[in-house]
Amino acid sequence: MSAPTDTPNRILEVAREFFAQRGYAGTTVRDIAVAAEANLAAVGYHFGSKQGLYEEVLRSQVAPLGRRLAQVCRAKMPPLDRIEAIVHAVFEHIRMRPQMPAIIARELASGREINAAMAGTFREILPVLTGVIVEGQKDGSIRAGDPTLLTLSVMSQPIYFNLARPVIAAVAGLEVGDPETAERMAVHAAAVIRAGLAAPCAPGAGTAAPAAHAPAHRKAGAR
Repeated sequence: MSAPTDTPNRILEVAREFFAQRGYAGTTVRDIAVAAEANLAAVGYHFGSKQGLYEEVLRSQVAPLGRRLAQVCRAKMPPLDRIEAIVHAVFEHIRMRPQMPAIIARELASGREINAAMAGTFREILPVLTGVIVEGQKDGSIRAGDPTLLTLSVMSQPIYFNLARPVIAAVAGLEVGDPETAERMAVHAAAVIRAGLAAPCAPGAGTAAPAAHAPAHRKAGAR
């Protein structure tokens, strides 16, 4: 991919790399400006401040995921198929944004109050995702249980696999950043989550989606 030629996008690209590698506290505006070949004042002009730039970096990582998941939740598919598509969408989103796991991990470990740009996106999408669980519980395809906790369980596996990349690589020898490995893990996670959510008497309970719906994430329009 060629480097962006316009100053704001060049600053954003450099900031993503630096915040992923060094965190917020370990990155200075001067570092970013020098690496982006921009005037020091350009960060303030385009983003207001270092904090404003950081929030824009976070927003650029998580907001598109919120929109993508909302789209999947509205797809005309059975609830369990949409759940599979949600898992694949998370993996695909992060695959396209390789700095995201490190940025999020550093943000969570910072000890600061959760950033509003990140919290807002997940606060908006949580009830939409939970709605898919509730719909499945109503039609008998998803087992009984607290819909919010079940939703958090759906999201936790793909997020963990990506946040724990260094540990998984060191312990299991699996490079989540490798596209083929990421796809294999996405298929595995989707199948395990589907099996865990499926009502005991539901058709296809404990199995992957039937051929008529497989792969569910393709039908949902994942790129």
